[in-house]
Formats: sequence, structure tokens, C-alpha cells
Amino acid sequence: MNGSDEKRPGRGETKLHLGLSMLLAVVIGVFFFLLAIRSIPIETVREYLAVADWKRLGIGSGVFLAIYAVCHIARVTRWYFLVRPLGEIKASQVHRACTVGFTAIILLPLRLGELVRPFLLARTSKLSGAGVLATVVVERIIDGLIITGVLFLGLWTYEGEASTELARAVGTIAAAIFVPALVMCFVAYRNRSLARRMVMGTLGRVSQTLGERVARLLEQFAAGFGAISRTGEMIPFVSITALYWTANAVSMWALLRIGFGLDIGLWEMVTVMAVLVVGIMIPAGPAMAGNFEYFMAQGMGLFVPIDVSSIGGQVGVFAALVHVLQIAVIVAPGVWVMIQYRKLRLNRQTLKESRKMSDVD
Repeated sequence: MNGSDEKRPGRGETKLHLGLSMLLAVVIGVFFFLLAIRSIPIETVREYLAVADWKRLGIGSGVFLAIYAVCHIARVTRWYFLVRPLGEIKASQVHRACTVGFTAIILLPLRLGELVRPFLLARTSKLSGAGVLATVVVERIIDGLIITGVLFLGLWTYEGEASTELARAVGTIAAAIFVPALVMCFVAYRNRSLARRMVMGTLGRVSQTLGERVARLLEQFAAGFGAISRTGEMIPFVSITALYWTANAVSMWALLRIGFGLDIGLWEMVTVMAVLVVGIMIPAGPAMAGNFEYFMAQGMGLFVPIDVSSIGGQVGVFAALVHVLQIAVIVAPGVWVMIQYRKLRLNRQTLKESRKMSDVD
């Protein structure tokens, strides 16, 4: 009786948290969607769809799916090389948890699914939760630094006439997040007491509780960083990461050239991808709906005149098609894994427990 009573508030709290998150996500998503249709009115998309070459779009979509599948496989596979130094673990265990985790990121609002992946792996293995979470932090920081660097390199080589102010602004914000994060992680690994003093001297001045929490998290992450740094696993991880980002850009470039016939070079598409990825780092609605379309349009606008109706309509359809196809490639394997393995299914308890990954006793 008492046990039942204790569980009910937790379920209600989870529902409330998810409901509020969904509401906020919808507001953010609608905001970016309105910005997107200001850049590319829906009428231009309808006009293009009325005259679109569906056979060409179908062939382009098929090529995209084949290349993006390689991208997603690389994204799932590489995590194993960060996790393996933490202890005995099967690659299949890591891949399954990773597949469901990326599905959770797509399905849940405000990127709440980010903690699902480390939680599921920690729950289904003997690995330390803090260590597993540390690998995710390392992965995110590396990806953030790579894509931010690519963005600034793309803007440095840019020779077009469109405004680059927005791209530079989001790139600067991303750099302001990932560079200090890298520094703090390195400091935490080399000198935990110094890291604590730095955190308490900055965040701690704003909130003592927040400062203590972040400081303790850094101390736990340091153990995970130490395990990774003592092995040669970063070499295959970085190699597969290069394949991941290359396949990502090539998949979009192939769809654009084959399906739409727009003349954009591969390096230009890399720049578009960088603008898009930095944009969808902003927590928004499920599947990053809204900010995906807006930042894709902004990236494409650097190289094609999206204010021209015929071009804008193509870019609008291209953005939507890339979005839908990417979701299909990511979610389909995740759903299959959840059907096959009960412990890896997304439910209220999983969401509730995964949020505790960032809590420190």
C-alpha cells in the first residue's frame, strides 16, 4: 500500500515534467518554423511540389538513404571505442543502447533523450554510470568542436555575397560553450581541486548549489576521462567520426544534386551542414522540428538565392525531405531494438531514471 502510494507522485512528476517540456518545445519549434516560412513561404513549396520530378526525387532519396545509413552506423559504432576502456562490455550491448538513445533524442522534446543512452548502457551492464556519462560528454564536446571549426573554416573560405552574420553568431555561441567545456574537462582530469575552485569561483558565485553540483559532476567525469586517455581508443573513434561527418555531408549533397539538380559543391554543402548542426543543437521540439528547417534554409541561403520563388521552393522541399529521411534512418532501428529487448524500451520509468544520471549524491 505504502509502496504504491510512493510511486504515484513520481509518475505524476514525470508526466508534469514531460508535459511542461513538450509545451516549451512546441513554443520554440513554432518560433523557428515561423522564421523558416518567412525565409521560404509555404506557397513557394507548394508551387515546386506541383511541378516536381517525383522519379528524380525518388532516386535521390534512395541514394541519400544508402549514404546516410553509413553515417548513422558510424555514429552508433564509434561510441564503443569510448566506452570499452571503462570495463568489459560487448560491442552489441553498446550499439543497442546507442541506437535507442538516438531514437530518444529524436522522439523527446528539448533533447531530453541525451541521457537515455548512458542510462540504458549503465543499467544493462556493470559499467559505472558516471564513467559512461563522461564518454557522452567527451563525444559531444569533440563533435561540437569539430562542427564549429568546420563552420568557421567554411565561412573563412566563403566567397558569396549573402550575409554571414547569423552563421558567425551561432558559431561564436557554440565556440563559447564547447571551448570552455573542453578546458574544464581537461582541468578536471589533470587537477580536480583546481577544477572545483574554478567552478565555485564562477558558477558558485551565481548559485552555491549549482556550483557544488557541477563541481561534483566534473570530479566523477574525471574518472571516465582517465580511463579513456590511458588507451588508444581515441584513434579509431576519431577515424570513425571523420567517416560519420563526411557521410553526413555527402548524403545531403547527393540528394541535392540528384534529386533537385541544384549546383552546390561538396565543400559548400559541408558549410551548410555545419550551420544546420549548430542550429539544431538548440533544444527544441521533438525531432528538432522548426529549427531544422530554419537553419537548413539559412545555410542554403549562403549559396543559392532562396528569395527567388523557384529556388526557395526547392530548398524548402529539400530541407523537409532531408529531415524526414534522417528521422526514418534513426528511428526505425531504435524501434526494432526496443521491440526485441524489453530492458531497452522507452517508458516513464526510463525517462525518470535517466534524468537522475546528472544527479550526484
